[in-house]
Amino acid sequence: MVCPNCEGKGCEECKDGNIDIIDCPLKLITEDVWQVIRFAELYEKGLPPIAGGVLDQAKVFVDAAQFVMNEKAYWKSKLGLVS
Repeated sequence: MVCPNCEGKGCEECKDGNIDIIDCPLKLITEDVWQVIRFAELYEKGLPPIAGGVLDQAKVFVDAAQFVMNEKAYWKSKLGLVS
């Protein structure tokens, strides 16, 4: 795949602008990255990572809210209700 560091130009992280994927890319994503993704998704839904927002919510609530949103999106897509 095209190297995300140099966008294909070639750098010390890649081979001529490309990198070989030899393992599951999800293994490279840390818990911090997943947290940022989760916060970004919740921010899109109106719950910003500020005092009174997602950072003041219990982890179990944040996880449950994300699960519910994902399930709603899945079923809307499956039933053809996505506009």
